[in-house]
Amino acid sequence: MALLDPPRKRRPWVAWLRVALVLAAVGLAGWGALELGQRYLGLQKLTIEQVAVNGCRGERLREVQGLADRHCLGRPLFLFDAEGLRAKVLALRWVKGLTIRKDPPDRLTLMIEERQPLVWLVHPRGIFLVSEDGVLMDRVGPGNLTPIPVVAEPASQADGPLLGILRAAKALRERQRDFYDRITEFRWSGKGPVAYIEGLGAPIYLSAQDPTRNVPNFQALYLSRFAGEPKGQAPRYFDLRWSVEGGYVAVGNLAPDQAPASRTEGN
Repeated sequence: MALLDPPRKRRPWVAWLRVALVLAAVGLAGWGALELGQRYLGLQKLTIEQVAVNGCRGERLREVQGLADRHCLGRPLFLFDAEGLRAKVLALRWVKGLTIRKDPPDRLTLMIEERQPLVWLVHPRGIFLVSEDGVLMDRVGPGNLTPIPVVAEPASQADGPLLGILRAAKALRERQRDFYDRITEFRWSGKGPVAYIEGLGAPIYLSAQDPTRNVPNFQALYLSRFAGEPKGQAPRYFDLRWSVEGGYVAVGNLAPDQAPASRTEGN
């Protein structure tokens, strides 16, 4: 009587080996077909041959272009390190946002969203652009000389005062753009933000809660009247912090921490 052979032990790695061999064969066949298509049928390789950068210009454009070219050119369009590129571009302090678009067969497009400068910060180390979210951006240079208000007083550059100035500047730019465009300098006082405009040496005290308060009244009643006057004959200050019925603002002879004593135009 023949003895039965003992059952063989199953080897689970054999199944995985078969799967790996099948995948390798499929991949090799696909690679071969792609090579034949590229060589004889004119199919283009899906590698990055060109990077287009939109949304910035000048030195900033050259900076991003060089960074993207070094990181991307010659790499597979759908397999390159997109997150690594994103991290490098967003590390530039003037970049607020980035969109990466893949355009087959060989083009990559970067859409840059720049931070918008709100004030110039005049510091012993140089003049810097500061965005509305308080980010110290690049230095002021030939490519970004658009005039905007300056913060030059050292005491106004501390974190708390500078944050208050940025809030005031943002509100004025959004709701009173013509007035914001005429401001040459911002300072911070114990009562809130202070603005200086071109052609008028007197400080303009603004409300810390609502920096736009009384700005239209100021422009309508006083800007044309005092803009051409010699600085020595101009009022000592304009105070727009008070809500006074009838559209009057405090001018001239009151102490800055006093409310208007009357509703006159402040002679």
